[in-house]
Amino acid sequence: MHTTAEYFHSEVPAGTSGAWVIEKVAIPDREYDPATDPRPDCFKFRPGIYTSLRRDSTQFMTDLYDEWWTQRAGIVEALARGGEVLITGLGLGLVAESMLRPVQSRVQRITIVEYSSDVIQLVAPHLHLLYAGKIEIIEADAFTWEPPRERRFTVGWHDIWPDPHAPENVEEMKRLEEHYRPWCNWQGFWPKTYLEAATNQSKANRQRDGESAAPQHDAVSDAQF
Repeated sequence: MHTTAEYFHSEVPAGTSGAWVIEKVAIPDREYDPATDPRPDCFKFRPGIYTSLRRDSTQFMTDLYDEWWTQRAGIVEALARGGEVLITGLGLGLVAESMLRPVQSRVQRITIVEYSSDVIQLVAPHLHLLYAGKIEIIEADAFTWEPPRERRFTVGWHDIWPDPHAPENVEEMKRLEEHYRPWCNWQGFWPKTYLEAATNQSKANRQRDGESAAPQHDAVSDAQF
């Protein structure tokens, strides 16, 4: 059983559709000692060429290491369970690619629900070219779309939010979980796993260093586009 999630940079091409933009951004190298960076490892500075998806000035997704790392819960579940997977929120397609990319992946088919026709126009051709017949992209509202009654998904992964800290996320995650419960064996949410990575690992680091474990602000990526 293949359950290893491997990080990679998105190869979705740059482009523009309506207010949505995909662009390649260079984060240059600099003097930096990761040993002195107190943040969790996944949030530490990593130079390179990255891909960003934004609507006007609001960034919705990147292929930065921290964003991929905080999606791993859904990726690993899909690789372990196989079968049919549901994803709400297309983004750069990074999660879907991570589920299908391993040669030994047992994921048979992924259904992606995305409300923006512009995002679909920018990202879908790349995914269909690489994974023909294994990805279905549906233009719909994730809160109201319903699969056929007989469909069943081993994994439901929800990532429709640009900001993991937004206060409305908690209620919206509850709504999605309840909505898709009849169809999904397991469900996960990016804001939840992002905040867990930020707070739990930071707490472990502080305890390791003999510092106070009192709550602090969540860690954020150093590489902002």
